[in-house]
Amino acid sequence: MDFSAKSIKAVNLSLSKVMEGQGGALDLIEAAQHIVPFTAALCVVNRVDQSPVYLCDSYPDGAPKDAVQCYIRSTYVLNPFYNAFLAGLPPGLHRMIDLAPDNWKRFDDLPEAVLAQKEEIGFRTRGWPENLQELILAVDLPNGMMGEVSLARPSDLGGFEPTIVERFRPFYPLFATSFRQMWANHSNNTAILIEPHAPLEDFAKDILSPREAETVQLILKGHSSLSISLVLGIAVPTVKTHRKNAYAKLGISTQQQLLNTFLQWHGHDL
Repeated sequence: MDFSAKSIKAVNLSLSKVMEGQGGALDLIEAAQHIVPFTAALCVVNRVDQSPVYLCDSYPDGAPKDAVQCYIRSTYVLNPFYNAFLAGLPPGLHRMIDLAPDNWKRFDDLPEAVLAQKEEIGFRTRGWPENLQELILAVDLPNGMMGEVSLARPSDLGGFEPTIVERFRPFYPLFATSFRQMWANHSNNTAILIEPHAPLEDFAKDILSPREAETVQLILKGHSSLSISLVLGIAVPTVKTHRKNAYAKLGISTQQQLLNTFLQWHGHDL
């Protein structure tokens, strides 16, 4: 876990630039490059029931860059980190694989998402580079928002083992302070477009029973029938009954159709 004087100096210079109001999100990413190995990064601010505020990314041009914008526009609603944020995730360092539900399954014919069991969350936004693991720096911000710097690294290069996370931990407070200062400058000088999105909890609540709605919400978040039974404290056969009844009321028969229906309701044309 030793760092060279050159690396520490580079980290300090990048973070100082941000703290002094002369740098931005790309400087945060540059600073992180001197601490842990990664191949691409994304920086956003997460908001409750609104799409994330995009700040920057270092994904390659073409399909990967397009996939980032697709994530900002739609698939963020299914992301384990975003849902953990809504559930009150504390700030700090988080590995995506530790946030994913027990049996995260997605849908291979959804235009925005590709089923891929090798992925740590079981799917990826279409165009996103394959087989990446993510380490996320989560920073608490005013008004219930949370800053996010997501670092990505291929699994075949080792991903983000706990030792890599611990390598970053001593630097987290400086990154958090820098992010808050950067966001204060950004929000003071930029009109943040407010586009409220209906929360997942409102989906089909006018036609589903409370238990059916809870079951559907957990399915959309990637939980298996067993996991749903444990979360809700009901038997697996009861979960399956709620799912069957919910699908019938929604006029669908598959998880794929459920996701399509949800995204259309959420305001995204497929």
